[in-house]
Amino acid sequence: MKVVCIINNKNNRLSRLLPQLERMSREPALGSVHLLTTLWAGHAVELARQATQDGCDYLVAVGGDGTLHEVVNGMMQSNIPTNAHPALGLLPYGSANDFARTTGITPSFEALILNIRNRATRRLDLGKIILDPRGETRYFINISGVGLGAEVVKRMENASGFLDSRMGYFWHILKGFYRYTKKEVLLTEGDWHWKGPLMQLAVANGRYFGNAICVAPEAIPDDGKLHLSIFGDLSLKDYLLNLPKLKKGVAIHHPEVHYREARMIRLESVHPCGIEADGEYVGQAPATFSILPGAIRFIGSLGRD
Repeated sequence: MKVVCIINNKNNRLSRLLPQLERMSREPALGSVHLLTTLWAGHAVELARQATQDGCDYLVAVGGDGTLHEVVNGMMQSNIPTNAHPALGLLPYGSANDFARTTGITPSFEALILNIRNRATRRLDLGKIILDPRGETRYFINISGVGLGAEVVKRMENASGFLDSRMGYFWHILKGFYRYTKKEVLLTEGDWHWKGPLMQLAVANGRYFGNAICVAPEAIPDDGKLHLSIFGDLSLKDYLLNLPKLKKGVAIHHPEVHYREARMIRLESVHPCGIEADGEYVGQAPATFSILPGAIRFIGSLGRD
């Protein structure tokens, strides 16, 4: 058995975990354990792609949603057939751990080791984005956001980092309301369409984004569906009044808020409209989103809350 752990140790913030990881690497029941540390943004993509192509049984992301996003994309970019991919694991030690909230994954070394020893895995879905006109493909395991959320992510990537991720996201949302111009978009799926000024669209496999904002309360990452949460021409007052519901995972009843399930959705926009995936800015509309049912073999059971 071969286990590869890809560790996001940006700014040395996970240095306290290294002794535990090294002890785990000596666990006889895990066989051969390799610890790889990222050195730059996007490095986890390269490490995951190479680890998949070199052959491993388990590939574990140690970090947050961004690290998991990079590991997933590296694995999917490999030249290995998807049915031969390693099982994907997560130790959620990032600044944002929204996918772990949906799945019930804890930062427990003991639970991870036990699940690997017991070969406890289950199939989860994966989101796919094809960005036009180049046809670039990106994958997301949690949520892809369009509109204001993508602009917030872009601003946070360039921010100084003086706020923690939760307050930073909220602060940039408030600033975004004053700076962001809602984009006129067209969403289509077969005979269905939605057109109008868009504040935010969440194309969801998981339930949470933005550090514990439950934007897609009905999303289940193994139901073979994308869950769309469309926030149209909302005001700052609308957002603030409904924020407690978003925190509690309660659906919002408002004429400018719509929920829909889909397997594929097409996004078009007259003006530049940003897209993020799992908290990483990936590009702009037009784009096509689809779901890949059961594409990921995930370590551990799926928690239900």
